[in-house]
Amino acid sequence: MKRSSLVTLFAALFSLIAMNSNSQIPIKNYDPAWKKVEGFVNKNLPASALTEVKKIYELAKKEKQEAQVIKALIYMTSLQEETRENNTILSIAEIEKEIPGTTGATKALLNSLIATKYWNYYQQVRWQIYNRTQTADFKKEDIATWTAEDFHKKTTELYLNSLADKKLLQQTSLDRYNAIIMKGNMRHLRPTLYDLLAFQALEYFENDERDVNKPAYAFEINQASAFDPAADFIHRKFQTSDSLSVQHKALLIYQDLIAFHLNDKKHDALIDADLQRYQFVRSKSTHPDKDEYYFNGINHIAHQYENLPAASQAWYLVAQYYNEQGNQYKPFADTTYRFQKVKAKEILQKLVAQKDSSEGKVNATNLLAELNRSSLQFNIEQVNLPGKPLRSLIEYRNLNNIYFRLVKQTPALKVASEKSYEDSYWKAILAAASIRSWKQALPDTKDLQQHSTEVKVDALASG
Repeated sequence: MKRSSLVTLFAALFSLIAMNSNSQIPIKNYDPAWKKVEGFVNKNLPASALTEVKKIYELAKKEKQEAQVIKALIYMTSLQEETRENNTILSIAEIEKEIPGTTGATKALLNSLIATKYWNYYQQVRWQIYNRTQTADFKKEDIATWTAEDFHKKTTELYLNSLADKKLLQQTSLDRYNAIIMKGNMRHLRPTLYDLLAFQALEYFENDERDVNKPAYAFEINQASAFDPAADFIHRKFQTSDSLSVQHKALLIYQDLIAFHLNDKKHDALIDADLQRYQFVRSKSTHPDKDEYYFNGINHIAHQYENLPAASQAWYLVAQYYNEQGNQYKPFADTTYRFQKVKAKEILQKLVAQKDSSEGKVNATNLLAELNRSSLQFNIEQVNLPGKPLRSLIEYRNLNNIYFRLVKQTPALKVASEKSYEDSYWKAILAAASIRSWKQALPDTKDLQQHSTEVKVDALASG
């Protein structure tokens, strides 16, 4: 599964608005008030909407409706985006003030939300602070004076805090909120709040941003054990002196995720997390045999769970790997991987034929279409002698025959050719009288690769 959450963290907060840290307090949704807010938003009246949201916020604080407080905070910061200077900085401060009074899942969600806000703000202003160093003007409370390292430390701290109460989050099922949650079609891959927040954190920890200023002792994924099967991987030790290493923290989160789902009766969440782990490790590993280890890992998952719809993504990744090998084929050099695209196609066809819809099937459909795509490029020498045969270079893929149609150049066609990207040009070509037409057979390579060949064009008269 491409690296994206089941739903955005923002949607998750809205999904969980029924949650309250004190189960003794009746849950209130304030639906009439929120409908009034939405009415103002739809009429493009942010100031009026903000006034109503502030009323909801005060009422929610009074009645200890923590989820409604969070929702109101999000609305207030969003509604002031265009009218308040430094809105992002101010909104971060406003939301941070709520954390001390919250616990459990609500606190975890707030930490994750603020981490995302810090990271988004940093990405907006990073061009200003790349070369910034710690100065006397530094103020801990003023993020406008922070260095890149300060942002990484804070973002890391908040995301880790969001996962701190791991046991509680793993016991918080999203199924409890079906009436208001955005389920999507991948809900089964994120069955708990822990899954949702863990993958949200991985969005940050898997990025390469900090690598720009990484220390000399930076952690590197150079151990083959990072590619071990799930049951072994969760017990491996990855030591580092780099306390801010995002890659190291990503590995540890994957260990927790995979350990959490290792003994699930339904293997969907495990397969998804494990496949994403393999893709991450392959992309960051410095091990010389990382491609081989990666293939062994995804191929093992594909065969271990081959009869489950969730394994379709593993089979897709196997096919994708074969296709990547096929891209290394050199017609007049290394022909080792010439027929790897054919192996990929065989797998993809089986996936596309499956009755169950899945991410792997969708990905397989797209890759299969690319493998089956035909292409043709035609080049001819700029200078040719009248009465002498011409040579044309044909580069083709997935074609057995090409059809030539020779027309005489005219002033009108010459003008039209200046806009060959328009339909009018091709209509003019088709309408022109044909001097000669013929069919040319091409070698049927049956390998889905691009090939080239020279084709003779019989001599033409002068002019």
